[in-house]
Parts: sequence; structure tokens; C-alpha cells
Amino acid sequence: MLTRRTLIAVSAIALGGLPGIAHAQPIKASVGVYTGSLVAVPAYVAKDQGIYAKHGLDVTLVDFRAAPDATAALFSGALDLMSNSPGNMMLVNSRGKDLVNIVDNYPAPVWSLVVNKGVATPSQSKGYPALFQDLKGKQIGVPAIGSDGHNFARRFLRDAGMNPEKDVTFLAVGLGPDAVAAFKAGQLDAVMAIEPVQSVLVGLGGRVVLDLLTDKSLPEFASWTSSTYHSTKEHADKNAEMMKRFQAAQEEAIAFVRDLKNVDRTAEIWSKYNRALPVAELKAVLTRLHDAFGVKFNCPGTANVGKFQVDNGLIKPEQVQSCEQLAWSGAAKYLK
Repeated sequence: MLTRRTLIAVSAIALGGLPGIAHAQPIKASVGVYTGSLVAVPAYVAKDQGIYAKHGLDVTLVDFRAAPDATAALFSGALDLMSNSPGNMMLVNSRGKDLVNIVDNYPAPVWSLVVNKGVATPSQSKGYPALFQDLKGKQIGVPAIGSDGHNFARRFLRDAGMNPEKDVTFLAVGLGPDAVAAFKAGQLDAVMAIEPVQSVLVGLGGRVVLDLLTDKSLPEFASWTSSTYHSTKEHADKNAEMMKRFQAAQEEAIAFVRDLKNVDRTAEIWSKYNRALPVAELKAVLTRLHDAFGVKFNCPGTANVGKFQVDNGLIKPEQVQSCEQLAWSGAAKYLK
């Protein structure tokens, strides 16, 4: 005879109510990521390791070259969630929108400046910001005009006493293969890059002259957050169960990525989505940066992002949003 406890357990399994048991009715979700990039790794792991399925999600990952295109897709209804920076969220929200953070992803700086092998950098020894003076008259690749990479480069050039609208030419080349191809063809003198593009460009003879994650001479960027998963408030509220399942999947995927015991498997999965580097080099990137991933909102970093947006004339002081203001109502646990 089945006991009452057994019946409850059987019912819970049938409904997908026990941890680790797939939900009876998966929820379809479209998630925007950036082609082959480091910040997309947890999503790739969640997809290939069956973590999304385990948490009752049928996820389609949609590739984008840069954030503005993904944001347009989110508002069109083509995406349910997307990866983006709090800075871009504040910028969009300053125009009357209401994006909310669901869970963090990469609460650290990601940007580096890589120059092509033919570019002389006599000012590099002077450090920041003088090193940017070597880019006068050069062509700089950025993900998109108006993207974080573009805004960072403009700020760096101004700090060096230059006019970013006149002293350089910006070319929109995305965050992945297009940037690499243009760099390889000699069409770019420098690129605002994130991993693994940074490592690919170095392999092509490029030189990293600034890496925000490792350069300690820029205290403003010591605490930062570069990639969270967010949606519109209306969509998140209407699809709260989807968002909660995504949170649980993100927690498990990031725990997997952060555990160096899984680095070989993680690199193998990443290599399916980014063939620009051999698995061994992807593993090297992950070994160096695995612990930069996290699900907790980086509130000091978000405050620094807001200050950056104001200092660069992107938003007004009253349009800065705190970590708490950006968080979805169902994401309070990530503020603790």
C-alpha cells in the first residue's frame, strides 16, 4: 500500500515539483546572447548540459552582434530575455522604457583595447590615458555605434585630450567573427574587444594595450558589472514562472562554469559555438576568468556604471538607477 508521503512524492515528480526533476510542461523561451562570447558561456552550458531542460525550459539561443539589435528584438517580442549591461539598461530606460534585471551573469569589466601589429604605441609606457593618443587618425572597431564598447572608447579618448568624433573613425564590427575578419584584413587599427576575441586578435599579432579587468590604474572600473539577463517589467511580470526557472538554471550553469573541475567540459561546449580558438585556448581563457561569473547583483559596480553614464553625457543624473531600482520584483534574493 502506498503511504501518504509516497503519494505526495509521486505527485511532485509528476508535476516536476522536486529539485532536479524536469517540469511536465516546458516553457518555451528565446534568449539573446552574443555570438561565441565569453559572457554567453553559461547559456551555452545550460543548453548543452540539459540544465534548461532540467528546470522546465525549452530555450532557443538567439545570436546577436551587439546589444542595440538584441534590445530591438526584446521590445518587438522576439526575445524573452537578453544579456546586456546595466549602462545600456539605464540608457534605454531613460527613454521611457522599463527594463528590469532578472539575474546577474558577469559582474566584472570585460573590455580591452587591442591594437594591430602595424600600429606604433610609443605612448603606452606613459600609461592611461596617454596611451590613447597613439590612436589619432586610426580606425577603431566597436560592436555597434552607441554600444558599451563605443561609449568606453569615446570616454578613453576624451580622457586623453582627444575629440572622439573627429580624431578617430569608429567602425561597427560586432563582437565576434566580423571583428576578427576586419582586423585580420588590416581594415582596423584597433578593436574594443571582449574575450575570446581578445585572445584571437593577439594570436593574429595584435597587442593588448589596456585590459580593464587586470589594469588597476583605473579605480573607477575596479568594481563593475558588464552582463546581466533582463527583460521588460511587463513581460517578466506576465511570465514570472519562466523568469524563476531561468534564474534557477542560471544559478546552476554558473556554478558549473565556476568549478574548475568542469573546465574541460565547459571549453568543449564553448568550442561548439566559437571555432575561432582551439579548445585548449578557450580552456585557458576560462581558467583565468571562470570566477568572474556570478548571479548576485553587483550594486557598487552598478553605481559606478551609472556615474559613467552621467559623466559621459549619456543620461542625466536623475536618470541613474540603483541596483535595487533595476532589479525585477522577483529577483530580490540577488540583492542580498
